[in-house]
This record gives sequence, C-alpha cells and structure tokens, in this order.
Amino acid sequence: MNSLPMHLLDLILFRLDLKSLVMMQCTNRSMKSHISDDPSFEIGYSSHAGRLSYFYTCSKGGPFVFYQPFGSQCESFSNVQLFASWGPVRVHCYILGSCCGHLLLYMSGLYVVNPLTKRVRLLDHSGSMLLATIFNGPNNNKANDNAVEQRSMCVGFALDHSRAVATKGFKIICILEIHTTYAFEISDGNSWRFSETIINTSDSSKSELTKRMKPVYLEGSLHWLRNDGSIIAFNIETEQARLIPSVFHPEPEMKLLFTLDDKINRLTLISGTKKTISVHTLMGDTSTWALARQIENVLITDSEFEYWNVVAYDGKHMVVRDKKMDGSTGVAHVYNMEDNRWGAWWSTACQAKYNLDVFRFTPFFSFFEHTEVLVEDSTDGRLAPIMRLINPTKQIDSFYFWR
Repeated sequence: MNSLPMHLLDLILFRLDLKSLVMMQCTNRSMKSHISDDPSFEIGYSSHAGRLSYFYTCSKGGPFVFYQPFGSQCESFSNVQLFASWGPVRVHCYILGSCCGHLLLYMSGLYVVNPLTKRVRLLDHSGSMLLATIFNGPNNNKANDNAVEQRSMCVGFALDHSRAVATKGFKIICILEIHTTYAFEISDGNSWRFSETIINTSDSSKSELTKRMKPVYLEGSLHWLRNDGSIIAFNIETEQARLIPSVFHPEPEMKLLFTLDDKINRLTLISGTKKTISVHTLMGDTSTWALARQIENVLITDSEFEYWNVVAYDGKHMVVRDKKMDGSTGVAHVYNMEDNRWGAWWSTACQAKYNLDVFRFTPFFSFFEHTEVLVEDSTDGRLAPIMRLINPTKQIDSFYFWR
C-alpha cells in the first residue's frame, strides 16, 4: 500500500465507508496523518463519498437532536438515532452551524463539537451582541425560543482557511441587520469584535434578510439571502463584505431553500410549489438566478397533506419534508437528481407543526485548536449523548433514545 502513488491511494480510500476508514488509520502513522491532517484528503473524501448525513432539530430548540445517516448507494436511510438530556431539567439544544465535521451548538453554553473525534470546545459568547441577546433567557422561555427561531439565521460558522492546515481554526460571523445597514460580529473562539466593514443598502434596496434561511458557505465566504433575491457576502479571511445585487420574485405560498450545489459549486435557490420544484443557480458572470431544472412535485396534493417544505439539497439529492393530514409526525422524501425519481424516505420523528433546522454533515477526523476530548463525567457531560450518535467502530442497527 505504501508503494502506491498518492493519487491511486486516495482513489482507494475514497471508496471506503467511515468504519473502514477508521480501521485504515490504525495501519501506520503515515496513513493516520494523511487521513486526519491532510485538508485535500478531507475535501476529496467528501466529494467522492456521495453519502448524505444530516443533523436536525426543532428550530425553537428542544431536548432532541436527530442524526440521520444515508446509505452509501442512497437507496435508503437507516440507523436513526436521537438523544435527550438527562436529569430533572431538560436542556434544549440549538444547532447553529455545521462545517467540516464540526457542529456549533448552544446548550446552556456555546460549543464547537466534533461528534466523530469526541472533541469539544466551550466558547464565551457573552461578548456577542447577537448571541447574548437571543440566548439570555431560560430554556423554557417561549419568547426566547421565538427569538432563536427568528434570528439564528444571522449566525454563520465556517472553517478559516487562512489558519494552519493541520490544526484548523474557525470563525463565527454574526450579521446584525439595522434597517438597511449591516454590521458583522466576528469571533475566532477567543474574543468578539466588530468588522470594519459596514454595508448600507439604502440606495439600492430596502429588502430584509430572509427569515429562517441559514447562510451558505462557498469559496471562503458566508452568504445570506435577502427577500428580493440579493445576497450579503462576507469573506471570513479578508473580513470584507459586499452586496451581490440579484433579483428573485417568489410567489405567494412558495417554499424556498437557499443552499449550495456541490456538483457545480454554485449558490442555489430552490423554489417549490404544489405543482413543481424549481432549481435556480446564481450565475457569477451576471449575478442572476437562472432556472437550471424543474421537478414535478408528485408528493403534494391538497386533500392529503397539510404541511410540506424543501429542507435539503446538495446537487445530487433533494430532501422534501411533508406531513399527511392524519399523521402526527413528518416524513422526509429524497429525490435522486441523477436518476430522476423519488426514492428513499424516513420519518423525521418530530412533530410536523415545528419547523426543522436541517444541517448536512460529513464526519471528519480533523479538529480545531484548543479543543479537548470529552469526558462523560465532566462538567460538559451533557454533550455526551450527541457524541455517541456517530460511532464508526461498531455497527448500530436499532433506534436509540438517549436520556
């Protein structure tokens, strides 16, 4: 194996599932270093593996977090697992971001966690004007939950490529919207500060950020969608922001999803009606939303469904969540963009009346600096259940409920 050229070795490793990849790390030090520390391997494995996985929870926060792995052939989902906090007082969990195998969570404190390596870092969010505002009440405070749902889309979480490659850094960017002016809070995990960049859009548009629409990370920048189809972009390396003036006119009752098409590496806007679901890509040369594809929405009929929404897309697959009139929980359906058919599905195991925050997730072995391996009986033991959700060293075929 050591005599193979690196590009051939990678082609072999890219075909392995996560469990087999863990076993390969144990063969020798050079293999472990290549898999764990080489950022190009992370990118390559992510793009070649073609395996969808999701973390999701209620947008208002809740005692449950769900991890939904996808089969390697994208034919079926399995091994649904969830967790709830233990003890007399339940701790609500809010997922604020997902990047390079790490999650940004709030659970009575702000954390960066890697569920695969079991590493965790507690962050001080008291210096953030936005986070200190929306997480300033008890977890069972309804007004606080509404504030989280309405404003959590202002939080961006991304890998900082300007930092060392072996031990990566991250940045949290909070966008502050004041009428037609946008300011930006920045943290690298150590402190909070404001960017010198301020965008004033009063001369061009009075549109607001789209509610409950998470920012999208592409080529070193976080992108926030506005109601008129334009975009606020913030480069996490240069810390410069700009307005991308594009136009999109949504119809009443249209379902929207702002996301990334990994196949073509472009920002994508999904718009769905009960008849069709349309895929629009942002053309960089013209800054216009171009219709790339339309899919017949055969899932939804007025007589059978009371709720539906597009919750995820990656260029190869689209996930639509719906709820039948006689059902108590929602169901997620997967459309295979390459085969042009609806196929896999799973129960979202969460009451359909609640909005979901769905985050694509690819487990990786890298870690951010100043993280520590989680000890279950430590003060951060409340995080232990979410760390158990990904265990590549054994096969889990049943449904778990953690307390």
